[in-house]
Amino acid sequence: MKGSLSHRAHERASKESLSNEAAEWFVRLRDDRLGARNRERNVRWLKESPTHIAELLRIQQVYQALRAAKVVNRSPRTGDPSNIIELGVQRESEPPPFDSFADEPARRRPRVETWKIAAAVVGLTMSFFLGFMAKVAWLDRTIETELGEWRTVSLTDGTRVRLGPASKLKVAFGDDHRTIRLIQGEARFDVAKDRTRPFYVESEMIGVLAVGTEFRVSRLGGKDVVAVTEGSVALYRDGRDAIRGTVTTAPAQLAEATGGVALAAGEQVSITRASRAQPVAKEKVNLDYEQAWAEGWLVYENKTVAEVARDFNRLNRVKIVIGEPSIAARRLAFFRVSATDPESFVGALATSPDIVIVRNVPDVLRIELRRGVSAATLPGAESSESNHGGGNVPPTVNPNPI
Repeated sequence: MKGSLSHRAHERASKESLSNEAAEWFVRLRDDRLGARNRERNVRWLKESPTHIAELLRIQQVYQALRAAKVVNRSPRTGDPSNIIELGVQRESEPPPFDSFADEPARRRPRVETWKIAAAVVGLTMSFFLGFMAKVAWLDRTIETELGEWRTVSLTDGTRVRLGPASKLKVAFGDDHRTIRLIQGEARFDVAKDRTRPFYVESEMIGVLAVGTEFRVSRLGGKDVVAVTEGSVALYRDGRDAIRGTVTTAPAQLAEATGGVALAAGEQVSITRASRAQPVAKEKVNLDYEQAWAEGWLVYENKTVAEVARDFNRLNRVKIVIGEPSIAARRLAFFRVSATDPESFVGALATSPDIVIVRNVPDVLRIELRRGVSAATLPGAESSESNHGGGNVPPTVNPNPI
């Protein structure tokens, strides 16, 4: 008897723990700020056991019942236990659901009818819950990447999104619109065609309208860049939040009629906070760079070491510190390297006889002059005046990491 009571107490504690865990997930899933990693954790939790799914459904059912009764926010009256609902605890006096099912044939029919009703209720609850979960997890969700992480995501409309490291965007789809808000970082969009739901991307200083096309949007340190590699888009700078309803003309034609700027494939624009009030200046897209970016590579031509190091530091946890200004000013004639591999970049620099890499802590790579070498004896020092203070670093492909 004592063992039975102990076992029953253990079961009660397990039910309470499961109920609390399910309630916590229910609250977290209702928060749009829940990240992709936590959503994946929730899916793994649901797959662990059918009881996890059942308990989360039960929490949703109780919540809907309380909302319908309009008692969600009511405070219980002191000394009145009648309005307290216990979750996850079965009273010991209540029999198990099937305890007398086989022993009492006369009660079989009412019990079957009861379970038919219960099954219908569960079915309706399941439909509502799945709809609710779909909205929270897919229709209105936040997608983000961490430092050093590249990610490709398929949205519910078939659009494919490629996110660079340290990027974050918010997805809001409706019956008459598809809206993306780029909060930080970079993303490339391969938009599924749907004229009844125009695709609109908001950044800090621009908005981009598309129906079905391919383009990249960057929001980096007060500078917005839009590069179109396929189709056409309409570029807006008037702060509009979304474009709704069927689009009957191409975005490029719509732009002219609605105060926007048309961008075709092979064109890009860069807008800074200082230039946002100026006319848009179109540039030619570097298609090699766009393709390399989509594959996770960085490609540089005639850029300084400091500029390349700044990009690596923005994308990765491992930081590059340049201890000598003359090294920072050196220019790279051409360089291609993985965006998540700063070790290869500094390893290539270390092939120069006057450069040494110091790594006293795991997440910091210091680029220093080799001892006994002064700035006056650096390669190209005699031509530093015409070279902005440094010599050229020769092109390096697939350098060996340090």
